[in-house]
Amino acid sequence: MRAEHEKEEEKEGREKTVAYLRSRLFPWNFVFEPVEEDAIKHFVTYAIQICEEKGIEKGTIPVPVTEDDVKELITKEVKEAVNEYLLDVDDGDMTKTHGKYAVSYPFAFAQCLVHTILYRLGLELEDVVDVKAIGDLLGQDIEGIRRSESFIRNLISKRKKRAMKMFGKSILDRKIITAGGEYIGNVGDIVFEIETGNVGGLIVNQQKQKGAGRDLEKGRISMHDVRLNMYSKNVVLKYSSYR
Repeated sequence: MRAEHEKEEEKEGREKTVAYLRSRLFPWNFVFEPVEEDAIKHFVTYAIQICEEKGIEKGTIPVPVTEDDVKELITKEVKEAVNEYLLDVDDGDMTKTHGKYAVSYPFAFAQCLVHTILYRLGLELEDVVDVKAIGDLLGQDIEGIRRSESFIRNLISKRKKRAMKMFGKSILDRKIITAGGEYIGNVGDIVFEIETGNVGGLIVNQQKQKGAGRDLEKGRISMHDVRLNMYSKNVVLKYSSYR
């Protein structure tokens, strides 16, 4: 009975996610949706990792930064995260990674992701969207939205070190495949940029056939050339070949 209830809950969650994705209020409907604080606490560390991996911070958007530039970035990142959730519903990787919080992923993670992006760009929600107007359209309490923003930003400021430790542990030894599915090797190490301390790339341990044995060769790929999420078993290149 419980398994049936969980399946029904997942189905309803997916249908709601699709409806929100198609709404003219996307992505703000995801950001303003009420979610449990425990789910936010769980996902904020993953949002920090995603932003770190993608190099989302001041300087990501060319100066001068416009409201439209930030909206475009937020829309792109939330859409990508939501689509990954919808594709993963039947595969189970999300549930294995996030357990009871998996069902909250589209909304809780989207909120953590958006506020992390804004935090790292030195902005707040009201810098890029009319919170009162959108909140009124969605029938949401404006003060509640502001309290949620403050709560999430406070968590972000406290959890960066923990997020990077989790990232290091989760990324090492992951399989690296091309966009076409070809296996390249495994993640052997992480490369940090000297000037900023940000993640700049990954060291790839490649297995090359030589005679009767196999030798290990190492290569490097930029973080700009990969697609990552926190529940996939693989690091996927944005292109179909690797040389």
